[in-house]
Amino acid sequence: MMTRQAITHLVCDCDGVLLDSESIALRVLHRELLPLLPAPAADAALHAAIANRLGMYTDLLLEEVDAEFGLGLSAQQVERLHESVGRACGEEALPVPGIAEALQAIRLPRAVASNSDAPRIESGLRRCGLYAQFAGHIYSAHDVGKPKPAPDVYLAAAAGFGVDPQRCVAVDDSATGVRAAAAAGMHVLGFTGVAHDRKAMARRLLEAGASKVFDDMKQFPQLICELVWLR
Repeated sequence: MMTRQAITHLVCDCDGVLLDSESIALRVLHRELLPLLPAPAADAALHAAIANRLGMYTDLLLEEVDAEFGLGLSAQQVERLHESVGRACGEEALPVPGIAEALQAIRLPRAVASNSDAPRIESGLRRCGLYAQFAGHIYSAHDVGKPKPAPDVYLAAAAGFGVDPQRCVAVDDSATGVRAAAAAGMHVLGFTGVAHDRKAMARRLLEAGASKVFDDMKQFPQLICELVWLR
């Protein structure tokens, strides 16, 4: 029986773990897509469909929502939606409550692995005072291969450290991201602190492969400490 390697590095998703920006993306996408609904009565269903897909590559999210609701999105509309979401998140994102204090208490080298594009990640981290902690280890699925749930962006983060992915613990807030980190071979924690329905999301993250789920960043350092000393 193979013994799991000791945890030595931390890899964080960006939106929903470091930055409280997914609620902003949800608001912008819902606002922009609502006028395109063939049946206005589907307003609540559209909102739920977007919320359930947060964490996905935006192109795929829009493709699935377009197919489900018959929105008829053009390539120009998709590009404009990308720009609207990126601009709003860059200008309005706040740090997830308690993340700065949690990171200060965690001594592991850290990276970001996200489905968002690099400019959006960097602008959000700079706005929230977190950029310096991750500079040089920021990985976007736009740059490294397939987006989550493929493991590419998490594998890129481990490769950037020059370590086996099994030495990394990943923290993600979406089922898409948890599946990606698990597929990369990382130990995975699920975070639900900014989820719209924490209980439902906790179930989804555990089903996707998270070993534990937490909803308050005050718990984060202790969970990491337990993993570091786990043999």
